Amino acid sequence: MQPLHPEPTSRRPLWTWAGAAAGLALALTMFLNNSGPRTGAAASRPTTGIFVVSGAVVLGDGASFTRDDHGGCAGTGAHADVVDGAPVLITTTGGLAAGRLTDPRALTDGTCRLWFSVRGVPTGQDAYLVMVADREPRQYAEQELTGALVSLRID
Repeated sequence: MQPLHPEPTSRRPLWTWAGAAAGLALALTMFLNNSGPRTGAAASRPTTGIFVVSGAVVLGDGASFTRDDHGGCAGTGAHADVVDGAPVLITTTGGLAAGRLTDPRALTDGTCRLWFSVRGVPTGQDAYLVMVADREPRQYAEQELTGALVSLRID
């Protein structure tokens, strides 16, 4: 007597393997297409090098900072985030570079100056967004950030 149901074979039909291969190919294609830049702007100009942005942040209003007994200064009120050690961030489509405010000095002209230096800023970018402490970022062109010391006035 033969069984009512034949015993299953261990071989898989060809269409199962073809479907698995097609699914793997589709997943691989999607991964490779999403790995690259998402916009034309991101791929517009490749980074060819790096540079250093150095300069000072200046609080120009005497009411926006306090002086200490050692010739130093720190932001107050709406400028309380502009202090020694506050971050300076430069963002581009090519990456992010960071530095810190240092050496705060109350100057005789009634301003407060804090130095900064940001290393590793990529060259050849369309725009550079510079953010000091928790201030709104400001946009600069590369030629504005290279060469001479940069002076960022915050009032």
